[in-house]
Amino acid sequence: MSIDRREFLAGTCALAAGSIFGAGRSAFAAVQKPLGDGSVTALSDGYMSFPPNFMYPAVADETLDALLARHNLPTDRMEPPCNLTLFRSGERTVLFDVGGGSQFLPTTGKLPEALDAIDLAPQDVTDIIFTHAHPDHLWGLLDDFDELFFSDANYYISEPEWQFWTDPETVNNVRDDQQGLAVGSKRRLEALADRITLFQPESEILSGIYAHDTSGHTPGHCSFELNNGTDQLLVLGDALAHPFITFEHPEWPFAQDVDAEHAIITRKRLLDFVSSRQMDLMGYHLPYPGFGRAERNDTAYRFVTK
Repeated sequence: MSIDRREFLAGTCALAAGSIFGAGRSAFAAVQKPLGDGSVTALSDGYMSFPPNFMYPAVADETLDALLARHNLPTDRMEPPCNLTLFRSGERTVLFDVGGGSQFLPTTGKLPEALDAIDLAPQDVTDIIFTHAHPDHLWGLLDDFDELFFSDANYYISEPEWQFWTDPETVNNVRDDQQGLAVGSKRRLEALADRITLFQPESEILSGIYAHDTSGHTPGHCSFELNNGTDQLLVLGDALAHPFITFEHPEWPFAQDVDAEHAIITRKRLLDFVSSRQMDLMGYHLPYPGFGRAERNDTAYRFVTK
């Protein structure tokens, strides 16, 4: 089975792929865990849906189907959730990424409902930190009137990520099927030009929040280590994006990686890092609510939910 990526993305971005995405999913879910004297809450922005070989076109269909079937997963579709992380400690309420908004896919953009359900107003969010600027993480920045949804927040993104997506030449350097996404992300980032803080990877950007360089998926992708008392949690973004494929085969190229070879190196390094430290994880596209750990076995790694 094959699919033309330009045709598929054009259809989804025009919201014309309703039959692919299905219906009836809950628009909201929230799970909260303590972290030191604060808390971490997983908020659902919805989910996405793609044919597996759209995401892993370099892997033979029969190989990919066999892995998915072994884990009792459908072989005709992947439906990754979109799990946002809300970290509350003291006077800070920090949100990592802002979801896809109303102009990305019909099955994403549920964050406003999630916030309503926990009685948190957008104005209560003090800080927003972006893992990277792909649409499902960024496009919820603006409301339907092109105003900032989180009007009172401080914003943070890595300098390499900002430079890549705001560069006028980026749209000419990405794949044809990614050009519309690049234009949309550039426009949204430019709305933050006078109020965003740029940081360098491998630095502490707020007290207790350390940015790890997990580039490859995008040039400035970062994952964030939260430290509160003796508790730790790593907000992964898309650095580890599938609970079985990424952990068992980090060497398999992922279609949405800007630099596939570097992303493979990053995944291998990151899996070794988090498994050796037995670090708690929060994954944007890992099974809802996204909390778990990576464990190493004789031949690979596995994701263990918590």
